[in-house]
Amino acid sequence: MEALVDTRPDALYCAIIDDVSAFLPLGPVAPSKLPPDASYKQFVSASLVHDVIRKWIPSDSSDADRAAKEKFLASNKKCRDWSLQFHDEGDRLLWGEFVSQLYSFFHFHDSEPIFHSYDQILDHGRVGPGSAIGANGNSMYAKLFSSKLTVTSPMLYEMYSSYLSKFHLWSEADCYRRDHFGDFVVVDSSRCSFVPKTRDVSRMICVEPSVNMFYQLGLGALFEDRLRRLFHIDFDSQPSKNRLLARLGSKDGSFSTIDLSSASDSLSLRMLQECLPKWVFQTLLELRSRKTTIDGEDVPLFMISTMGNGFTFPLQTIIFSCLIRAAYSVAGFPAVNSSSDYNWCCFGDDLVVKTSVFPYVARLLRLIGCEMNSSKTFFEGPFRESCGADWFYGQPARSVFVKQLRSQQDIFVAINLLNRWSAYTGIALRRAIQFLVSCLRARNREIVVPFDENVDSGICVPSAYIENMPKRDRNGSIIYRVYRARPKHIHFVGDMIRVPRRSKKLIYNPSGLYLSFLRGELSDGKIAIRHDRVFYYQKLRCTPYWDHMPRDTLFNGSSVSWQQWETAVLINLSNP
Repeated sequence: MEALVDTRPDALYCAIIDDVSAFLPLGPVAPSKLPPDASYKQFVSASLVHDVIRKWIPSDSSDADRAAKEKFLASNKKCRDWSLQFHDEGDRLLWGEFVSQLYSFFHFHDSEPIFHSYDQILDHGRVGPGSAIGANGNSMYAKLFSSKLTVTSPMLYEMYSSYLSKFHLWSEADCYRRDHFGDFVVVDSSRCSFVPKTRDVSRMICVEPSVNMFYQLGLGALFEDRLRRLFHIDFDSQPSKNRLLARLGSKDGSFSTIDLSSASDSLSLRMLQECLPKWVFQTLLELRSRKTTIDGEDVPLFMISTMGNGFTFPLQTIIFSCLIRAAYSVAGFPAVNSSSDYNWCCFGDDLVVKTSVFPYVARLLRLIGCEMNSSKTFFEGPFRESCGADWFYGQPARSVFVKQLRSQQDIFVAINLLNRWSAYTGIALRRAIQFLVSCLRARNREIVVPFDENVDSGICVPSAYIENMPKRDRNGSIIYRVYRARPKHIHFVGDMIRVPRRSKKLIYNPSGLYLSFLRGELSDGKIAIRHDRVFYYQKLRCTPYWDHMPRDTLFNGSSVSWQQWETAVLINLSNP
């Protein structure tokens, strides 16, 4: 029997087109094909049509995985073939300033390096939330205290073991682990896996050996600390700074936004050997995986690291920040980036620079072997995007990406996000919302929740939509039902361990359990763990005031009034 074809993405797409057709006189065209004098509503309508199912997750991802593999191998080959080629003295000047900026970053004013030993790296080490080769789970307890440790070289393990000897409790936990699993296993490579990204291409992530990941994240933490101190780049707050400059650039053209293609796979070994201080480059080589396994085949890596490596993102931010500062210096502009005043931004491969400096940045990017994503880089016109926020003449223009409608919660999310899009664009989406409501089971169409609930908990509505308000408790608070994700836990009862179904068994390691508690992972006798499939249950909640919107609420980085949201929901949920 042939598999049933999912028609819902096409039905949603057609409903969206019907809703915004009045603003698309030329039909559903890509935003880049709109005439120069396109209005705000024309632009956001074209963007929504173009984007709404662009990241839909297909039931069969084999073609998307294959495309991701081919893209990765092409990037790896490009890294292998990289060479430093100057076309003129301008290139030499840019490169020299870039190398100087990198040296200054990795050394203090007295030329002292920013770290002196691997113990400093291990002081900041951690395991991260993802998978690790050989690990029996994603928690710190599972990775470090109830699994075989994996590493790319015996030297790294010996330094790790020597470091642990300074801490009695940790050393005791590792001894207990070794009694059950042995010392360590040397692995030759990381392991490639694929996760959904768009309909056409997946995202490739490499799973690292567990000890290497501990080092990598420790080094990444040192890099992050230096970024905060020297460039005032804090990963918690930097996205909002990027968005502010991008918005300003969309208003007056003063700033350009740059997005790079396969940035994490474009920092070649040869390039970094040419520009980084030797001791930094050697440290990166020691902590990286030299190969990765794709479909059973070991592939030598000619890039410094991949997505999944613990230092990849902070290293990217360092390289591109120094590149921007070098371009500013050569262009004759001061690169300002204090906590309150800044004229450039960098968050990974998400760059915002002065438009007058853009040609210098583009030229230096070409020199180091990075390619700008032409569909997501903007240096002219009224549109800019950065860190998940889109702007058109300073107005919010971010589309909604519906990735799947496989569960009732997926549908709730789509309804709530499209209603919010209507709130900040002023465009009704009645047909689309009605179609999504029709996809809900009859009983779930009655699960209405206040605005400040999670977008997957039910349909967020104002009280004006509800004919008969839910019951109140004795304190006058309104009682209502919501959906909540049911978390999975590892349970510890005495010396017994209960793991969720389909999870690997763990040993009871008393010292490791205490360390897990000290790190904040163990709480109330259980450890929460990540899982791919989320299960939901219904729960009663109460609120003293239904119509409440927190003051710091932002849609696409911009504030929206209660009246805008209420109007959008009431119109969208009414019959077309």
